[in-house]
Amino acid sequence: MERLKQSVPDWCFYKPQHDPDEYYGGLREIGFAGVEMVDPARWPAAIAAGLQIVNLSGPGMTNGLNRPANHAELLPQIRLAIAAAARGGIRDVIVFSGNREGQDDREGLAHTVAALKHLAPEAHAAGVRLAFEMLNSHDHADYQADRSWYGVEVVRQVGSPAVKILYDIYHMHRMGEDVLGTLLPNLRDVCHIHVAASPRRDRPTTAGEIDYRTIVRKVHAAGYRGFWGQEFVPAGESLDELAKAFDLFNSFLA
Repeated sequence: MERLKQSVPDWCFYKPQHDPDEYYGGLREIGFAGVEMVDPARWPAAIAAGLQIVNLSGPGMTNGLNRPANHAELLPQIRLAIAAAARGGIRDVIVFSGNREGQDDREGLAHTVAALKHLAPEAHAAGVRLAFEMLNSHDHADYQADRSWYGVEVVRQVGSPAVKILYDIYHMHRMGEDVLGTLLPNLRDVCHIHVAASPRRDRPTTAGEIDYRTIVRKVHAAGYRGFWGQEFVPAGESLDELAKAFDLFNSFLA
């Protein structure tokens, strides 16, 4: 049976009480292929377990690229993240719009595009992608890129293979979007997908609001072979919850 390529972000699962070798070894034993947003101090343990470090998070989630006043501070920081990713063999650096703060969305989009046009050639030369993420503005109050159209326009206007979309199904569902209706037509611009149940961002199940069985089958059939990141907040022990999520998503291709 064909299996999905699945990954796990550290921010929601790795706990201070975890032993890195045991934790990452446990992920690999379950069948996960990658980990995300890993503290550099734990990179050796993750790599030793046979896991790919998929991405790292850049700055600017609230004070972001949508304002030129932030560029002098943010662009050097993102350049450092690109260099760190290249040294570590990490494919993606996650980047953000920042908060709206009354700004017109098209104005913010133009400033975001301008910043990423500066960064894209350097990222491309380093073999790194800038993964632009849309977030819902319920959990992230006033975040500007809270609709799919914003991310699609960013990628299309930058026009570089080094700038793609990190599409978070949970976030866009929370904004009331038709996930498949926006994801499938723009799949060529997507480099990574995150998943969680809605509205509580807990472990996905077949009984939740989001029909992951249909989404996974259709997105896979359309040719997507990137990572599916299990970015939910566990109610119980991390590895137990992740094992259930991993098996569920693989069953969708059965």
